[in-house]
Amino acid sequence: MSREAAAGCSEGEPMAESAQVRRAVYITTTEPEPRSYGKRVVMGGILDYLCDMLGDDNVDLILIAKPDVEIRPTRYRMHVVAKPRASEQVRSLVTRVAGGPHTSIQEAAVYAPRIAKEIAELLTSIDADLEVWDTIRTGQYAAGVPRRRRVLYEDDLFSERYKTMLREMNGPSNRQVNPLGEFHKMLPAPARPLLSRKSVYRPLLRLESRLVGASERNQPAEFDATLLVNDEETNRLRGFTGRTDIHTLLPMLPEVPLHDRAPAGSRFAFLGGLDYAPNADGLAWFLNNCREQVLAALPDFELLVIGKGTEVGVPEAAAWGEHVKFVGWVDDLGETLASCSALLSVLRVGSGIKIKVLEALSRSLPVVATPYGVQGTEVGEDNGCLIGSTPEELAALLARAAEPETNRKLSAAARETWDKRFAPDVIRRSYDAFFS
Repeated sequence: MSREAAAGCSEGEPMAESAQVRRAVYITTTEPEPRSYGKRVVMGGILDYLCDMLGDDNVDLILIAKPDVEIRPTRYRMHVVAKPRASEQVRSLVTRVAGGPHTSIQEAAVYAPRIAKEIAELLTSIDADLEVWDTIRTGQYAAGVPRRRRVLYEDDLFSERYKTMLREMNGPSNRQVNPLGEFHKMLPAPARPLLSRKSVYRPLLRLESRLVGASERNQPAEFDATLLVNDEETNRLRGFTGRTDIHTLLPMLPEVPLHDRAPAGSRFAFLGGLDYAPNADGLAWFLNNCREQVLAALPDFELLVIGKGTEVGVPEAAAWGEHVKFVGWVDDLGETLASCSALLSVLRVGSGIKIKVLEALSRSLPVVATPYGVQGTEVGEDNGCLIGSTPEELAALLARAAEPETNRKLSAAARETWDKRFAPDVIRRSYDAFFS
């Protein structure tokens, strides 16, 4: 598929039913605010678009979460359905994973008949003519409610992420913290520490990859359309299912204020919380394997590790001394990133699209990355991104990115790529084609 198609719905196709949408509801297990990491940013783009299109009073969100979840002011109206109690989760894991429909663990962890009933009642009350179901975790409930026009927002294929994680689980560089991602928070508290044990999470990931893959292939039949953020995964799911109503819809990120760039020589930035397994694994691999090569190429190399919780650091950084600084959360990234030569995105596993790369492009910030570090973006040097796989390649690319003239060219290419392919006005046209 062409890049032009990847910039919006696959082949620019809208949903088959084209009656005008007047009211929409978004059903999710992810708290939408604050927009502090990729998933929430992506959700926020969809919700903002729907509010702009329909008016704030015509957009609702149903959130499966803790009863005492903080309700922040939002443009849309929020309805909270209490997540399953521990007893409900245990019952669901036994009846729905081991027996019954053989759903994935993450689906079972957020399922309860009580929730199905509450969602059905809310949907009747809201009376929306468009339902957006967020991932297979909520999509499992769609079959039990009256059929309306509805979309499954699969986001990315979890099964593909788990497969790559399993491939990279060997060796000292691996730091699979919370390998099952955000949904571990939905599990009973006593079960969560088990996820830190390889003897538990390795076979669990194998099982979950298989079960999630089955749901990813089966659930689209219950929806008028299925959306993914990665064109390669869209084509893969189309191939698995034989369905043509599976499309790519890229995230719509907001424009950010631009700062005058003044890169401080060999300073680079790593963005992302280390409670997310691919981030922790990628950084650990880089720190364990690339020090000799990087410091030989750039003796004054400096890496700022930025993200929620990163201020505690990681043991792999000890040998780097002052070359690696753990900054923690930064409210305004603009000034900090303007002082960096490039974003370092050294992921070894993953799926979907890398929001941090889109944010870098929007700020005219070049990127030095592994192939997984720019997944879903279809970028290269002409787009301000230098891509390598080995420690030697990455060290050489970091040195190139630190050269003032090369950095200026990469910076201009990054912003041009944002303007042509990922800016809000570009992405909004694809949203118009799909939702209007």
